[in-house]
Amino acid sequence: MPIFEYNCEKCNYTFDKLVMHQKTEVDCPLCQGEVKKLMSTFAVGASNNVSSKMPSLPSRPMCTSC
Repeated sequence: MPIFEYNCEKCNYTFDKLVMHQKTEVDCPLCQGEVKKLMSTFAVGASNNVSSKMPSLPSRPMCTSC
């Protein structure tokens, strides 16, 4: 589902919205101000049958020098 995260430039309210078409105009639900689309994480789901057939990635140590 294309759920995007937005932040209002007027009242600073952050919210999620389901947007089916790229040209859909989105306004703040609180103040109807202009919003900016945020970069957000996403999740990928799979059934047990699919995930068991996917190759596993080798585990890597976490970077501690950054």
